[in-house]
Amino acid sequence: MNPQGMTEFEPSIEWVNEDDCDTLLLYLPGFAKEQLKVQLRSRTLILSGQRKVNDNTWTRFRKEFPLAENCDISKISAKFEGNILNIRLPKTRSPVAKLEEKTPTNAPTPTPNNVNPTDEPKMHQEQAKVKPDSKAEGSNNDVEEKDGNYEGRVNELKDSKGVCENVSKKTTMKPNLSRNDVMKVVALVFGFVVGLYFSKLIQSWIA
Repeated sequence: MNPQGMTEFEPSIEWVNEDDCDTLLLYLPGFAKEQLKVQLRSRTLILSGQRKVNDNTWTRFRKEFPLAENCDISKISAKFEGNILNIRLPKTRSPVAKLEEKTPTNAPTPTPNNVNPTDEPKMHQEQAKVKPDSKAEGSNNDVEEKDGNYEGRVNELKDSKGVCENVSKKTTMKPNLSRNDVMKVVALVFGFVVGLYFSKLIQSWIA
């Protein structure tokens, strides 16, 4: 209920929406700056004013505006000029928007100095050719670093003839062996050859 001699005033309202800020404009003809109030309560903007029309008449207004979630209430500003109350409502920037601003969209990919992009396939081919040579050199170095007294390594016995030749070499290198020792060696070699022959024979049957 309005007090006696008090009338309600309905100001004209205009919104200006921008990417980073919303602006609220209230047209208040006849009002002075000292007759206006701008309040913020629980993310609600309250604008009110009251002025004297004549000796027995007053006029007033009151408007409430809920603020958006992206409104930065710590940066709200108000200005009254030319019978227009100007309320600026800045917007907060989301973390995604901040990250997009920091990350360049069209950043050029860095290339090595003095290197033509068309030469990159050639470089890869040269590297591919060099790699086997480096492996071969490493294997030769490994062989050269072996003990000088080590003569070789037998990977596989292919036939009995090779085995007999190795045994004959060993026996000639050590002429001080007795006859019994030689017979034992021959018997061991013969048994090994027979065992190898039967193992191959069994494998051929199974296959």
